[in-house]
Amino acid sequence: MKDARTVLRQWFSALAITTTFATSAASEDSAAPLTAFEKALVEMPAESWREIPGSQMKAECAPDRFGVHGVMGCAAVTEAWSGGTYASGHRLMLVWGGGHNDYWGNEIYAFDLRTGRWTRLTDPSPGDVVKGGGADPLPDGKPNSRHTYSGLAYLEHVKRLFAQGGSVSPGGGGTSVTWLFDPAQKTWHNAGSGGRPGGYGLAAAYDKAGRAVIVRATQGLWRYDVDRNSWSQLAGFGNRPLWPRYEVGGNKTAAIDSRRRLFWSVGNNDFLVWDIARGQMVSDDWRTSGGTPYSNARRLKSYPDQVLNAGGAEIHDAHAPGFDYDSKADQFVAWKGGAPMILDLATKTWKAGSATGAPPAQARNGTYGRWRYLPEYNVFILVNSVTSNVFFYKNTAGGPRRDGS
Repeated sequence: MKDARTVLRQWFSALAITTTFATSAASEDSAAPLTAFEKALVEMPAESWREIPGSQMKAECAPDRFGVHGVMGCAAVTEAWSGGTYASGHRLMLVWGGGHNDYWGNEIYAFDLRTGRWTRLTDPSPGDVVKGGGADPLPDGKPNSRHTYSGLAYLEHVKRLFAQGGSVSPGGGGTSVTWLFDPAQKTWHNAGSGGRPGGYGLAAAYDKAGRAVIVRATQGLWRYDVDRNSWSQLAGFGNRPLWPRYEVGGNKTAAIDSRRRLFWSVGNNDFLVWDIARGQMVSDDWRTSGGTPYSNARRLKSYPDQVLNAGGAEIHDAHAPGFDYDSKADQFVAWKGGAPMILDLATKTWKAGSATGAPPAQARNGTYGRWRYLPEYNVFILVNSVTSNVFFYKNTAGGPRRDGS
């Protein structure tokens, strides 16, 4: 029998081959004519919302015969502290969630941007497999269902979904296994669990330039090198000068400003900005204005030297808001219900977008990564719940930047 290291080496060698194919396929994708649905997204006017009739995910929910209903059923895929990510190489918005005793299903759902329709990419592992005690992986070798929080990202250069951490079924324990999913083959790969962040409330974002994922945990900042399948800690928050400002629990959302290679984490009073290239915290350099005044003074009342005051409290204090980088406008656009909040990075100023046609409130336990920027169409997608239609928000008019980013 092959040992684990041999299996991993072979699998990551296969990823290198897949990367070459993926680059070619991505070029073919970009050259393919847009469908009518895709054209409609490109042609949306600036600062407008569009709701897609008949696009409720519930029509694709796994049937009861799998025995994974839990307390909430399929509704928990979005309601139970879970997120999603945009698989640009496949033009699919992927949603994965559930976990604890809310829902035991580990299936993945995909909204196809070419057709405007949902599909269930995989079937859930049967309930009899799950109820054995909260293992990850399950006895069938697949990942257990979990609250995914903001622990999902899409690895563009290998066309894989990345998943880290979460609260698994049925008991709610944490996990530190790194999972990779191939949407084309609909297969999972267990990349290991040693020396990695895990548990609740992780916030991840893909650094395309570094071919890595940056993960914000409560007590530290981590980097996952995709090609080497290796983890390293970038910063620990247990000691000063980073403690106690950055030791923030609860549920947050992360995104990367790819122009400056800055990793941002917001939500639950978090205000964290990490310079990836320089390897240092630069939050104080990014004090913003506009919107509602933000402050961490109440949380840090015994540490006045660590207080940061800025703008945009609507997002920094929100519970797991939607938050992603608009590469064409060079802005972060965030959403927690109603009008989105837009942070112009050139001026460091927040402003409100349009609320006309927007869902008035986010899902009860947060939006996480179910709000994503789609660069191919220069538009944001929102999956707010299993029982609501899919929404799109256009920040600025037109299609993508001419360089395709």
